[in-house]
Amino acid sequence: MEYSALLAGRRSTRRFDTGRDVPDDVLERVLAAPLAMPHAGNTYDWRGVVLRRRDRDAATWPAVHAALLGQGYVEEAAVLVAFAVQPGWWAERYRANIAALVERGLIDPARHAGLLAMVDAGPGDSDFLTTGLIGEAMMGVAAAMLAALDAGLGATVTACRPADLAAAIGLPPGAVLCPWGVLAIGWPAVDEPVAAGGSQPEVAGDGRPPAAPKPGLDEMYFGRRWGQSLATAIP
Repeated sequence: MEYSALLAGRRSTRRFDTGRDVPDDVLERVLAAPLAMPHAGNTYDWRGVVLRRRDRDAATWPAVHAALLGQGYVEEAAVLVAFAVQPGWWAERYRANIAALVERGLIDPARHAGLLAMVDAGPGDSDFLTTGLIGEAMMGVAAAMLAALDAGLGATVTACRPADLAAAIGLPPGAVLCPWGVLAIGWPAVDEPVAAGGSQPEVAGDGRPPAAPKPGLDEMYFGRRWGQSLATAIP
């Protein structure tokens, strides 16, 4: 699908077709999409736990579902992917990865003195580092969502209770679940509107109103400094 049409038609799917699974090759394309996103020091500390509806463990699923707030569309989704980051793991590898990038000529030390000084100073405050790594992981979540929509699937990012979900899916010490980093995907239900260009018509059979309009750019961006109109900043 053409990229601008994909973005314009994107919406969060709240009802999935429980009679259809996601083919393995399609799921692989979705899972590969986040690897195209940038990552500090080319370290890629994030990991994803893939939960397929067809493989659910009856003993552990109730705890997973409860940690995902017991939402109905979570129960229906063919696949859930929970993303987590590893700040300590990242810090151990970051310096070596930057050195390798310099050696390969991908980073010019003379032009990246500030970056190399930051590497020498260490990762700094752990909360700051964790927040930054979660932000980078979320770029991958967005890439996976768009890849799913491009394949005609429905997708939505779902809320959770991070500590409860981390325990339910067995995250090890040092791994931190991304609070908004759980992606639910699957085929939209027949009366669920899908992204423009998807495999089903945009027909809302449950009488819901259309999606709310998006805010204008002048509401979302300032020009040059906070509070200044973007329109006056653009010649």
